[in-house]
Amino acid sequence: MNTTISPDGIPRMALTVNGQFPGPQITANWGDTIVVHVKNSFQNNGSTLHWHGIRQNYTNEMDGVASITQCPIAPGDSMTYTFRASNYGYSWYHAHISIQAYMGVQGPMVINGPKSIPGSPEEEIIVLNDWTHVPVDQMYDAAQEAGPRPEHGPRTMDTGLINGMNIWGGNDGAPGVTGKRWSTSVQPGHQKLFRILNSAIQSTYIFSLDGHSMQVVANDFVPIVPYTANSVAINPGQRYDVLITFNQKAGNYWFRADNQNECAETTAWNNIKGIVSYSTVQKGVPTSAAWTYTPGCRDEALSSLVPAYALDAGVTHANPLVETVTIGANSQNLFKWSLNSVTFQSEWDHPTLPSIVHNGTIPPYSGPLAISVPKLGEWVYIIVQSPIPFPHPIHLHGHDFYVLAQGTGLYDSDIPLNLKNPARRDTAMMPWQPTGANATGGYLVIAYYADNPGAWLMHCHIGWHNAMGFALQIIEAQDLIPGTVADVPLMDKVCRNYNSYATEFDVVTPDSGV
Repeated sequence: MNTTISPDGIPRMALTVNGQFPGPQITANWGDTIVVHVKNSFQNNGSTLHWHGIRQNYTNEMDGVASITQCPIAPGDSMTYTFRASNYGYSWYHAHISIQAYMGVQGPMVINGPKSIPGSPEEEIIVLNDWTHVPVDQMYDAAQEAGPRPEHGPRTMDTGLINGMNIWGGNDGAPGVTGKRWSTSVQPGHQKLFRILNSAIQSTYIFSLDGHSMQVVANDFVPIVPYTANSVAINPGQRYDVLITFNQKAGNYWFRADNQNECAETTAWNNIKGIVSYSTVQKGVPTSAAWTYTPGCRDEALSSLVPAYALDAGVTHANPLVETVTIGANSQNLFKWSLNSVTFQSEWDHPTLPSIVHNGTIPPYSGPLAISVPKLGEWVYIIVQSPIPFPHPIHLHGHDFYVLAQGTGLYDSDIPLNLKNPARRDTAMMPWQPTGANATGGYLVIAYYADNPGAWLMHCHIGWHNAMGFALQIIEAQDLIPGTVADVPLMDKVCRNYNSYATEFDVVTPDSGV
């Protein structure tokens, strides 16, 4: 619904789920069937919901991606998503149409299942966002314009939020400060599992709790062999579970989520903080000191992200898919991201999946960025690389993937690939070297096992980049796809109602379509 919210005390229009931001938490158990009824009550926006990281095994039509698996849900229309919780851990749901997720259409999702730690510690859900006092849809034109004025190009966010809360205007207690910080209470000597999500449009955070180390026990939907850290880097779309033992002097401590300004700027980059208070002391503003850390747009080291359940990557039988990422101005003087010199484009009223089901064809508008993987039972290797010094968190739908290598510079065949129980996740950073004469982009080598027929999106999870064409779709086992769609009438009904709405109000696809 369209509403006004004030997460840091400054009112702003937002698009919300059930009137709240973040939206209501969805909780299920591993193996459950999840049923979510979505009614679009927006005034003038189509919408979808995507279930980030859920494999949607043989349920491609429930992936919730506009232009790929469905038409948008028209205002006043509804759609019921039904799928099996085939992954377990912590993730989120969000709109997958333009940059609507960052207008507020998102919320946490917990699938209970096995963990790589003993016992059942208390859990705390953390959602990290970046935030601006001007809605991001009003910033998009400036973000993509390649004109000479300095206000064009990369955007600067105002602040960040922890569970939809923060202050604005200075330090705690200063005149004119608005909003409220997130806070939580802990028991001395106890442990708590913090499940942390970065749902930002552009920001990389390094999170920490002053004075307390943490055991990192999961990344994305994958339990890992625990390792100890004082701080953890988290990129858009990623999640970490960290276990903290409260064995320090009783007091109030800052929980910090420092934005990494060399990646993408935030004005109040180091004032994204919450308060963790021992239950035996009076609550108050902490005076605790921050940990030191190495800043940057980076993932945690691959050597640390060892899956607790070991699986090896297989050897591909075909040439790897290589996508080289660049950016440039098009004929309308708009910045667009390109993969192998092609900018991704799709259309809300002509999605890929219905076209395959009804016509056996793939819509031609995305051209060579509709990649065919015709057979199941094979390994697919993908190399994403860029000479442009900018970081990109890469997300693949329909699969967990194996991270075989990542680094700065362009990939070459002499770089070794780790096939022995490599890190597994659904979102990984293509790194970069940002400064000086050696500034350069980087590479990311991933692999996945083809076992899930469907039209699956792969894209950068920086919202601006996705909308500006940094995406491709993988058409997996196309001949088998029609037989996996359980409710063709629902799919057709959503498209029919959306197309009527789009025709009446002359709605066109203004960006990449996803």
